Amino acid sequence: MTGMKENQSTKGTLRRRRTNKQVQADILSAVGRILQEKDFTHITLMDIAREAKTDPNVVLRQFGSLEQVFDCYIRTIDYWMHDLFGNKALKRGERSALERMFARMTDFLYNSPEMQRLLVWEITDVNDTTCRAAANRETYYREAYEAYERQFARGGEKTPFRQIASLLIAGTYYLVLHRHTSTFGDMDYDTPDGPVRLKKVLHEILDMLYERLERPQRVSEAIRRLKERGVDEQVIRECLKDL
Repeated sequence: MTGMKENQSTKGTLRRRRTNKQVQADILSAVGRILQEKDFTHITLMDIAREAKTDPNVVLRQFGSLEQVFDCYIRTIDYWMHDLFGNKALKRGERSALERMFARMTDFLYNSPEMQRLLVWEITDVNDTTCRAAANRETYYREAYEAYERQFARGGEKTPFRQIASLLIAGTYYLVLHRHTSTFGDMDYDTPDGPVRLKKVLHEILDMLYERLERPQRVSEAIRRLKERGVDEQVIRECLKDL
């Protein structure tokens, strides 16, 4: 009898007691592991409880509902997005920061099955959770774009930067999600160098954007130099009218 009590006591000391914070962290980590195999729509409360080594009632007590579990988990993913889009260099409108943002976003999407499943869920199932997730991400984009919109609004040719950036992001989303299905535009993005190819294309498009932005200034500088060398202004205008 004494031996049995000692054995039970030993088991009790080996059993890890978790704080509420630890239980919540374990539950959210469990969601991430399950997402390696299942979509959000197929995850049940029992799946999460089993993976987190707890009881479904504990999950409900900690979060209130399955929807709230997903909300909290999605915030952990989107925190990375907030860090990506919220850096100071991006808010200052630095070109190098914009280039890094698109490159890092591409790497993040390729390496995050959880984010890929979230994007698929948002497209295929409109509900309160997916709408909140998409709206929060839109806030990150809006804040990141402000400085660049001011830059590209200068001069006679105003470039719709926000819409172009949105197409680049949406295109990146689609190409990453579609890559297992087939090639796209005869390009195979489901290869080890797929991310490299995609980042190169994004970089080239940004180059074209900045070429358009900087062109009026370069033309003005060329006109100034030609005038200094005695070229007639009418001749210069004739040469430039079809450009």
